[in-house]
Amino acid sequence: MLSECGLECNVLDDAETRTVFDKIINKKSSGVLTLDEQPESDALCQIAPDTVDTRGKRYIVVNGVYHSTLYVTGYGYPSKVFAGWLGFLAEAGEGVSLSFFLQRQRKDKIISKIAQTTMINRSRMRDIGDTRADYEQVESAIFSGMFLKEGMNRGSQDFYYMNTLIEVSAESAEELERRAEAVKDLCTANNYTVKRADYRHEQAFLSCLPTLSLDSSLSRKSRRNILTDSAAAVFPFCSFELFDPGGILIGQNLYNSSVAMLDIFDAQKYSNANMCVMGTSGAGKTYLLQLLALRHRCQGTQVFIIAPLKGHEFRPACEAVGGRYIKLSPASQECVNIMEIRHCITDTKRNDSILADKIQKLHIFFTLIKPNITYEERHFLDNALVETYARFGMNHENESLFTPDGQLKPMPCLADLHKTLCKNQECTVLSQVLSRFVTGSARRLGGQTNVDLSSKYIVLDISEMSTELLPMGMFLALDYVWDEVKKNKAAKKVVFLDELWNLIGAVSNSLAAKYVLEIFKTIRGLGGSAVGATQDINDFFTLDNGDYGKGILGNSRVKIIMQMEEDEAERVGKILSLSEEEASQIIRFKKGQGLLCSSNIRTCIGFSSSMDEFNLISTDRKSIAAREGG
Repeated sequence: MLSECGLECNVLDDAETRTVFDKIINKKSSGVLTLDEQPESDALCQIAPDTVDTRGKRYIVVNGVYHSTLYVTGYGYPSKVFAGWLGFLAEAGEGVSLSFFLQRQRKDKIISKIAQTTMINRSRMRDIGDTRADYEQVESAIFSGMFLKEGMNRGSQDFYYMNTLIEVSAESAEELERRAEAVKDLCTANNYTVKRADYRHEQAFLSCLPTLSLDSSLSRKSRRNILTDSAAAVFPFCSFELFDPGGILIGQNLYNSSVAMLDIFDAQKYSNANMCVMGTSGAGKTYLLQLLALRHRCQGTQVFIIAPLKGHEFRPACEAVGGRYIKLSPASQECVNIMEIRHCITDTKRNDSILADKIQKLHIFFTLIKPNITYEERHFLDNALVETYARFGMNHENESLFTPDGQLKPMPCLADLHKTLCKNQECTVLSQVLSRFVTGSARRLGGQTNVDLSSKYIVLDISEMSTELLPMGMFLALDYVWDEVKKNKAAKKVVFLDELWNLIGAVSNSLAAKYVLEIFKTIRGLGGSAVGATQDINDFFTLDNGDYGKGILGNSRVKIIMQMEEDEAERVGKILSLSEEEASQIIRFKKGQGLLCSSNIRTCIGFSSSMDEFNLISTDRKSIAAREGG
């Protein structure tokens, strides 16, 4: 049954079983026993504790370790439960162990007993006035009986008695009391009522051993009836840990302090390798992006980072790992030719036109530099683009793109397109708009490509572009990176898009947003991952009623929600169907913490780095001063 729930179950031999018992009974045990050749009686003697002190009211002491047991009272469970409703106890941390018992009862006897009890309670209701204190108790008992009968008769569910014990252990009485009180507070916060098994800790300790032997007095005090659906939902390990073999270390599970390892390229676990990071300004998104980028680089994965804001923060880490830092701005000497056809990957059987695909992207580019472009202007622009490429000997036949020796021909740039537009009086407005990138202040953005993307770690800094030029600059960088991604489908690559709302938010347009969404949809087939981050949640879901923001979230198997304001947390909670507790947790997060949602896993992670990584990527003033030797 456990294996069907996705757990890895091992069948233990006698020696391994005794070792497990030894680790449970003797908390200080090394866990290494050599008992294979000893008689069973000697083996049991060695497992048994040397000293047991049962004189205490609030605990027992086994081999110097203090043990105390709490139980959930029969009336102390919440009225409504959810999947993994005991998970918070399974993940309570060091020194806290959970044991629960389920005993299925014969349905025919239970239904008869419930029917009889319900009949008696209905008779009592006739004699009880609605002002008496026990009126609501009797009414609740009748409702509970009807609910149980309905579930068993019509829902084909079974009836169970359930008991829940919580064992707390520590190496000192003071630490034990602190942990026990913390467990009580945790249970109270989740609407559970727990009591301490005073004077019964020895029996409770034995009951928590894996022998399926529950003390009768504890059973009476902690017994609760449940049906099959609630029993199935009690499975507590739905988010116990996040550990993907072969993944990268991202931090520590805040629930149980376990190590969090994530492998977004594990196709068996994740339907795609895309990720979306959301959080308010200062929550640590840039820190997390760089942490992910550096660790993917350590695994040999190709990394691209497009930084539209504070791009200088990415430079120290990039240069430390021998990466390539490229700044694209009107003032920079570095340039990427938006009209360049770089890597011709197409379906050779279909012989689709590479030039037509490029012209389609250039139409998107023009909608960013002239948002109010008309249909007539698009028609004139299309003719001008075809004519410009034709002057360089290129047409819709793919062979025309290459020289006789198989190399790509020299490509036109925006200056060449500008000359074509100037020849047509009907294109006057388009030529004037484009002149800014040919003869104006942004002319360096319209030249030929003079950068190299052969490094394994690339940062494209477009943060010095004005607000007006920023969407265009982001598209320019993304188009260049996308061509590089398509070069080798077998190689792993990750594209980090910081401040993604610039391309899919209110400042962008539908064509650009569709282009980005298409990347998130198709990059999986190219062996890649798209990681988007945004801080402006409202803009992220503004364009076309938020269709593009929702589409990107829908095509991102992993979502990380960092600290947010209350209104933003509420909106994201509705979109991702978060529980009230998860939504409130987002508001309470500290810097560098986040809720990771993936598949059936939802767990809080504290993202952590080494000291060297911290000094490279931290934006703290002291770290910057130390880095620069100030």
